[in-house]
Amino acid sequence: MAEHSTSNKKPVIALDCDGVLLDYHATFGKIYEKTFGKQLSVVSPKAYHVREMYGVKFTDEEDNQFEEVWREHAWKTMPMYDGALEACVLLHEAGYELVCVSAMPAEYVEHRLENFRLHGFPIDKVIGTGYGHSDYNKNPKKQIIEDLHPIVFVDDLKRNFKDIQDVHTKFVFIDREYQNTPNSNEI
Repeated sequence: MAEHSTSNKKPVIALDCDGVLLDYHATFGKIYEKTFGKQLSVVSPKAYHVREMYGVKFTDEEDNQFEEVWREHAWKTMPMYDGALEACVLLHEAGYELVCVSAMPAEYVEHRLENFRLHGFPIDKVIGTGYGHSDYNKNPKKQIIEDLHPIVFVDDLKRNFKDIQDVHTKFVFIDREYQNTPNSNEI
């Protein structure tokens, strides 16, 4: 599946979603409130992991309740980062095809497309690779990026640039300056 671009042959820019275009951390707080009826306060603003950021520990039952609401609502209601929409519109108007490549579960791709449409993003293709929990050192986006051959790939996890070969792609790392990120252990 050596897909050098998608159907319209425009140059492709591959973008991660969570942490690049959309605010996963803010969504956690909103879903928590929707699930439990309580607002959260950020206790550790530079924490990478959302539960640490909000100081939340779940029982198994609470975790199940939260995950059920997350699966139904989160992937289609995430707020965007300031400037993300404007940047994407400018790139689209300049002739680039924008493709979202996310480590989100593939079964929520339609939710993510709905989320993009809600905000007005000019993104019509979302590829969900899954998280790669079985081997954290393995890049879950490697094959997709090699197949897409984007001119630029933007992500907030350095691991997602690892081992990509045979492409002439510029890598752009978005550093949100979180502490204790998976990036802390990488060059």
